[in-house]
Amino acid sequence: MSGGPARSSPQPESQQADCLIVGAGLAGLTAARRLASTGVRVLLVDKAKSPGGRLATRRIGSARLDHGAQFFTVRSADFAAEVETWVEDGVVDVWTNGFSHDDGHPRYRAVEGMSSIAKYLAGRLQSELLRPPTHASRAQANAVVAAGDTWSVTYEAGCREPDEALAMILTPPVPQCVELLRSGAVATPHLDELAAIDYHKVIAILVTLDRAPGLPEPGAIQQPDDLTFTFVADNQAKGVSVAPAVTFHCAHDLSRNLWSLDDGNVLAHVHEAMRRYLGGAAVNEVQVKRWRYAGPVEPRPEPCLVVADSPGPLVVAGDGFAGSKVEGAFLSGLAAAETVMNALR
Repeated sequence: MSGGPARSSPQPESQQADCLIVGAGLAGLTAARRLASTGVRVLLVDKAKSPGGRLATRRIGSARLDHGAQFFTVRSADFAAEVETWVEDGVVDVWTNGFSHDDGHPRYRAVEGMSSIAKYLAGRLQSELLRPPTHASRAQANAVVAAGDTWSVTYEAGCREPDEALAMILTPPVPQCVELLRSGAVATPHLDELAAIDYHKVIAILVTLDRAPGLPEPGAIQQPDDLTFTFVADNQAKGVSVAPAVTFHCAHDLSRNLWSLDDGNVLAHVHEAMRRYLGGAAVNEVQVKRWRYAGPVEPRPEPCLVVADSPGPLVVAGDGFAGSKVEGAFLSGLAAAETVMNALR
């Protein structure tokens, strides 16, 4: 994900950028694209090998399963314009207009799984922008520090040398942002209010089957008040898997209660409940995925928050702002980029 259309010479391992963005989920990718399109020098770092965050898809054998965000909706004009491009490029299309009935609001799916949206956006950073950002993966940040006239991020020992920038955007889950700020002793009056933002835990169970489970159209059940599974999706019926494969999202309370158990005990607890959705299909393989920060209990209403303006703007953005859904992450990243651009001008 480094380099660009001009095929410039390789970047050094540590460099100063105009803006350093921590986190390559949708908010970070959106902010990077907006800034880079205006000529701002951007460095985007993430602890994962691939971008996406909760835009997550996993392969199990020949099956492909979305196990984070399952779909998204569009309400705002800015996001509608972006999604129109995704549709034109064949990245997403409409899955359904409702799960129990048609309510007129399209739910979009990613044709090749939700992680393909992030890969597509990362590819556009390389191919479309005049000055694409450098991206560094496997970069586990451990502190944000005010360093003279710049902000600096330090990383776990041996991971990467510190990076500096005039401005910084933090897009990890808010509790992780708070840890970075505290570790670097960043002086901000907003620390306590950020620390008050709590997140839901969600356990996802991924199952491959010998045949289709026969879930009702459109191949998914959404039941936010259910005590066991709030969402059940057949990824084959959804159109992202060639093989029968079901994703179960456990309810928030159940996920919290089972969190400390090992995978075997988690599966033992939900086994009978899972069988009711499988239509007699036999399980080939099962995996458990834990989302420690699945979404904020109560996101902040503003799209981003400037926590410090000296030595330059330090902005916290992501799924803790503007709503915890896919659209909220996009709008938060866009707002963070605009905030930094206005400050740098």
